[in-house]
Amino acid sequence: MTARRGSVLAAFLWLGQCAAWGQAASPAASAAPFPSYGSEGMLQIVLYFFLIVALLVGGLYLTRSGFGILARKNKGDRKLVISETRTLGNRQFLIVAEYENRKMLLGVCPGRIDYLSTLSGGSDDPFSNELREKME
Repeated sequence: MTARRGSVLAAFLWLGQCAAWGQAASPAASAAPFPSYGSEGMLQIVLYFFLIVALLVGGLYLTRSGFGILARKNKGDRKLVISETRTLGNRQFLIVAEYENRKMLLGVCPGRIDYLSTLSGGSDDPFSNELREKME
C-alpha cells in the first residue's frame, strides 16, 4: 500500500472514530454488545469523507499550479526577460537575457553568473550564428 493511500485510509478511520465518539449513546444502545449509531453517524462520516477528498483535491491543485492564485500579480511591464537558454551539461547554461531592448549573453553555473558579451538587438541571425561569432 502506498503512503498516500495509507494516510487517506488512516484519516478516514480517524474521522469515523471521531464521528462515533461524538454521538450520544442511548440507554438502550449501551445494553447491546455492539453500539448502533444509526444513519446520523453514517451521514456524518460520509460528509467528513467528502470534506477530506475536497481538501486533498484542492491541495493537489495548489501544488500543481505553483500557488499562482495566491501570488501577487505584477503591475506594469516586465523589463527583464530571459529570451533563450541553452544547456551545456553539468548544470551549466548559456542564457540570453534582455533588459530594456538590450540583449546580453550570460554564462550560468553553480555558484556564479558570468557576463560574457552584449548581443546585437535587431539582428535577424539565429542565436547559434551569433554565438559562433562571439566565440571566434
